[in-house]
Amino acid sequence: MFAVDLDGSMIGTVTLDEREVRPDVAPVELGYLFLPSSWGEGYATEACSAALTWLAAARPGTAVALTTQTANVASMRLATKLGFTEVERYEAWGADQWLGAWSPPA
Repeated sequence: MFAVDLDGSMIGTVTLDEREVRPDVAPVELGYLFLPSSWGEGYATEACSAALTWLAAARPGTAVALTTQTANVASMRLATKLGFTEVERYEAWGADQWLGAWSPPA
């Protein structure tokens, strides 16, 4: 888990969790949560990118999964910016979901 700060104040978190939900896709799942006041400023892109860079160095070759609701346009855009590719779409919790995978550069 990484805390994201802006000028000494915490504005969000980024997590890299080992999950067995979809080990066929990736052993690690990326998660993030930011304060609404920080949305749209690029902080999530910067923080998630840094976490993925850290993971690539700490555990070379480790793939990462990301899930989000398809209606969450900002999260879908973030997934694309980070280099995640779509694995599947499905319905859960009463909404359409998106599952993507990321592999570190060779």
